[in-house]
Amino acid sequence: MRHRTPIEEVAALVQAIEQHHGRAMLIGGAALFLYGKPQRSMDYDLWVRMANDELVEILTAHGFEIDVNRVGRMVAYYEECKFDFLLFKRAWNQDKELIEYDAIEANARAVPLKHGKLLIPSIEDMIKLKKLGDDLRPKDLEDIDYLEALLKAAK
Repeated sequence: MRHRTPIEEVAALVQAIEQHHGRAMLIGGAALFLYGKPQRSMDYDLWVRMANDELVEILTAHGFEIDVNRVGRMVAYYEECKFDFLLFKRAWNQDKELIEYDAIEANARAVPLKHGKLLIPSIEDMIKLKKLGDDLRPKDLEDIDYLEALLKAAK
């Protein structure tokens, strides 16, 4: 198997997911990296719209080791990198905003890479996504501040 960099593996996974009629977006810290924020971890988050068993098949074919596989979330490892896959269609964030895959995807930005492209949420939608979960971690608050500064600078 040819070893890929993590971002190359993400692009290859997204391409494989699309070939199986699924959809995927890069979210979280790696997406923030593509907005210019230095990434401090080897953790990649993807929001995926496809059947769980099809995703398992793709991950296995790509050499991933699946660690957690439950409704709405899957965790897998590729070499030293952790990949979190969110598999839900919609969720409510802490601000009581409904976050829906289709709406986020409609506003997403395509980032061209050497071996493919990745969709990442708009800055506004990244802020909404950072507010998912039970409580905001200090890292989430730092990321929200970074994103809000980008919005302010763009105006």
